Amino acid sequence: MTKPPPSQQDQLAIMTVIERETETFFNFDFDGWAQCWVQDERTREMCGSAAAGITVLRGWSEIAPHIQEVLEVGKVCEMVRFERHNVDMTVTDGLAHVVFDGHSVLRDGRVERTFETRVLEKTDGIWRILFSSFVVRGHQWEDANRLAIDGQGQVICAPPHILEAVKTQLGLTVSQGRLRASRRDWDKVLQAALDCAASQHRYFQHYRQTREAGRNFRLPVVLGEKDEGGVAVCTLFVRDETTFLELHDDEALADRLHAARSVFNLSEAQMALACRIVAGDGLTQAAEMLKISVNTARTHLSRIYVKTGVNSQTALVRCLLSVG
Repeated sequence: MTKPPPSQQDQLAIMTVIERETETFFNFDFDGWAQCWVQDERTREMCGSAAAGITVLRGWSEIAPHIQEVLEVGKVCEMVRFERHNVDMTVTDGLAHVVFDGHSVLRDGRVERTFETRVLEKTDGIWRILFSSFVVRGHQWEDANRLAIDGQGQVICAPPHILEAVKTQLGLTVSQGRLRASRRDWDKVLQAALDCAASQHRYFQHYRQTREAGRNFRLPVVLGEKDEGGVAVCTLFVRDETTFLELHDDEALADRLHAARSVFNLSEAQMALACRIVAGDGLTQAAEMLKISVNTARTHLSRIYVKTGVNSQTALVRCLLSVG
């Protein structure tokens, strides 16, 4: 059964309360903010983010002193603009359910995306907030340094310095909004990996995979050997219905390969060479970085092949990352 849309008068009154609650909060006006709320023990406020976790405030006796303290301290965030998108409202028997996407711009230029819900109650002709929740999507500082791709394979965030690093290290580019590899065989591997990551975009699929694997979804992608030597490799991971492409730094690689060193009984010198190969160095470049001769590097590599049971750098990288 389709319910009739709320009257224009109710819509205007409800959105006025929601907008005033936001405005008074960021103006540190506790009294004005409190007037927007139902002030009894049914009231709830839920806040969540990937970085800070979940906070639940139960009842006005918890909410009021918490927010008052927050506003007295000031500097909640340095927001300079806030917009609501995709607003949807349902009004039934004196209750209003409103959902919207928030888009805020902070003073330092960062953008925060939120998914927000408000439930309002009408008493004596006045709408007030009974329930409020917002979820901040993503790690805002970290995601500014990653390439992000949606479930349809479209690039939705590609900071210029990250895009340049992806081009330089992996030979990848953005074509017609999609991340592509210049080599056909590499592109086939890349697109298959992106499809695999997209299959984990929904919460319960990702939750099941995490339970079964014992860790969050992370997919090492070994594209192949580069003309100048070395292997092109990156990692995909999923969060907030988004696939992120991650390039490896030396510290992260050492952590990832720690388990592989134990499994294959690699010596310290062999481990050092393995890290350089996984980082994408060719044998000559790796030898220069480690300050050893190319012949010594070849000897180390031959012994690593024996221990791991592979016979190419591409297979070696796949083998080592599958353990770490």
